[in-house]
Amino acid sequence: IITGSPGTGKTTVLKTILEVYRRLHPKGEIVLMAPTGRAAMVFSLHAGLPAWTIHRRIYRERTFAGPEGQFNLNANLASDTLFIVDEASMIANYGGGSSTFGSGCLLDDLVRFVYGGRGCRLMLIGDCAQLPPVGEQESPALQDDVLERMGLRAYSCDLGEVLRQGEGSGILVNATTIRQLITRDTATLLPRIRVKGFADVAVVPGDELIETLSSSFSEVGTDETMVITRSNKRANIYNQ
Repeated sequence: IITGSPGTGKTTVLKTILEVYRRLHPKGEIVLMAPTGRAAMVFSLHAGLPAWTIHRRIYRERTFAGPEGQFNLNANLASDTLFIVDEASMIANYGGGSSTFGSGCLLDDLVRFVYGGRGCRLMLIGDCAQLPPVGEQESPALQDDVLERMGLRAYSCDLGEVLRQGEGSGILVNATTIRQLITRDTATLLPRIRVKGFADVAVVPGDELIETLSSSFSEVGTDETMVITRSNKRANIYNQ
């Protein structure tokens, strides 16, 4: 398990692992997967290899008589293959009712599929501070104890130092504070946002927001200007 926030070097570490793996196991295969199509596309772009969605790789549609749209767990015919899953924080292990895919517990099915092959291994990459899957308190695929209860020996590494952003960034300082509240089980505490002394954080009164947005549109363009609100209603107002 490799965890870390954005900018800590997960992609760089992954590229190094791929290079070393090819040297140590020249006959071994590597399969990339992600929970969604978009995540798979981004993963493929970063790693330079094709990537699959988890569902497309591990499930197959039933061919015998039965309800349409039902999918069974596929057989893993691979051998000596390293399966690497990105955005693993999104992998649920809670059925929560009827499911058309396998057992309804995606993590269980993923582990059963990977280790159904001869000499296969699984690497999970993600961010523990991302929202957990629906119905879960934490992301089960990033928890050592969850995998060990499945009979696996889990090795984990957390990349804690952000390298992609300047040390003097107010965004980084505040984001790190919020992440520390989460990891210390004090998520109920409100973070104190620091706004003074940073070039990349500013307080803008409401009557100046439209002017600020217009300036940003002119300087960096609409694609690089983003407004985040706390409700869909207000988001629709801004979009209009």
